[in-house]
Amino acid sequence: MPKIDLNRVGLRLSAVRAASGLSSGDFARTVDIDPSSYSKIELGKKSLNADMGFRVSERWGVSMDFLYRGSLNGLPENILEALRQIENSRR
Repeated sequence: MPKIDLNRVGLRLSAVRAASGLSSGDFARTVDIDPSSYSKIELGKKSLNADMGFRVSERWGVSMDFLYRGSLNGLPENILEALRQIENSRR
């Protein structure tokens, strides 16, 4: 069974947050996640549980498949662009 790549999940969350224009703490509060926990999730040091993932999905219009597996189907353009920028900055 494939494992979820926590670093990639964190990168995708970073893209959603960047597209939102919010700080890490403010973004975390929009989906009722403790800001310190959220920071660890974004850094790939903690997993994004399904309940948290669902809240992000519902609030920010991204699929669970995007968050956990990286599927780009139906992803809003502003999030795609943020994802491209983050990936390019990490190269």
